[in-house]
Amino acid sequence: MRICIDARMINPGSMHGIARYVYHLLHNLKNIGGKHTFFVLINQNSPLKKDLWPDFIKLYEIKSSWISIREHFEIPSVLKKLKCDLFHAPSYVAPLYTPCNMVMTIHDVNHIVLPQFYTPFHQIYYRFVVKSCIKRSKSVLTVSQFSKDEIVNNLDLGRAKVFVTYNGVSERYKKVTDSEYLEYVRDIYELPERFIFCLSNNKPHKNIQQLVRAYCFSGIDIPLVLACPVDKSIIRIAENFGKKHRIYFTKFISEQHLPAVYSLTDLFVFPSTYEGFGLPPLEALSCGTPVVVARSSSLPEVVGNNAIFVNPYDYKAIAAALERGIYDDELRGRLKKMGAEHAKGFSWLAMSQKTLEIYERSKTETSSVVASGEKVLV
Repeated sequence: MRICIDARMINPGSMHGIARYVYHLLHNLKNIGGKHTFFVLINQNSPLKKDLWPDFIKLYEIKSSWISIREHFEIPSVLKKLKCDLFHAPSYVAPLYTPCNMVMTIHDVNHIVLPQFYTPFHQIYYRFVVKSCIKRSKSVLTVSQFSKDEIVNNLDLGRAKVFVTYNGVSERYKKVTDSEYLEYVRDIYELPERFIFCLSNNKPHKNIQQLVRAYCFSGIDIPLVLACPVDKSIIRIAENFGKKHRIYFTKFISEQHLPAVYSLTDLFVFPSTYEGFGLPPLEALSCGTPVVVARSSSLPEVVGNNAIFVNPYDYKAIAAALERGIYDDELRGRLKKMGAEHAKGFSWLAMSQKTLEIYERSKTETSSVVASGEKVLV
């Protein structure tokens, strides 16, 4: 098969959840995808150009940026030129028309179930463009059983069309014990000696304001480190409690340093009210870090019984959970051991293998030949 995968969301200095999903998919296909030819759509500054790729994986540079009007015209033209059998849109971004079969990965449907948190443009785009593309897809992939249920219920799709391919945890996510390297990472991000850590963005459903309110209400005296953009509303909450000096905002943390940051962390907290999967708490567990998570959406499915669960809408309950996570040594020891073992069950290789199976199920009846004059970067 000739399979095209959109990887334009992988950009320098930005490795959000969808980008990491695509990155690991591509790198596992190096080892398992040799029966097929893959064309990977990238933009000019893609970090993927720095990696080594086998002959059957070809980087193909296009001009349209991820999430743009131009992509609706350029991608179909490229697919036709390359005579692709299948196009994989690994996010909610896909052209309105494709000249071949398409599969999509829908990580969650928060644009639909939480419309109040998005602009009218996003709501219209998701309701009309994305819904149309999903219904046109040969198969829909998603990252948890929770998300599958949400997709089926909110988009009126048959369950047989939606396949769960869980995200994985890279082998690099394990407890870091090299004290010199740990101090090196601590210095890069100006981290305090002890701290509670939250890795998130500032979107309302991530619930960061509630976390700060809970932290300030608690009796904890070690700092809270937020890996998210500085937010004046968060600072005001901390000021009202007289704890502004305890809140740290850190710059963007490179993925190569995340295992060390997790290993330095006393407690990882993830209070989000809506997640299609929720990779950070699983990565923290893999590094042997105790975790507090919201009892919401996919999070119980992902972390199992290996975390402290809280009602994300009750800041006093979150405060109590933070105190348990810091001061209950017996609980901390149990969570460290159980969590690291649990995380081993999530593999990027397994995700990639199942995705490849879905590709092959979607095979077209006709084969195609290489188009002449294609602009391929090897």
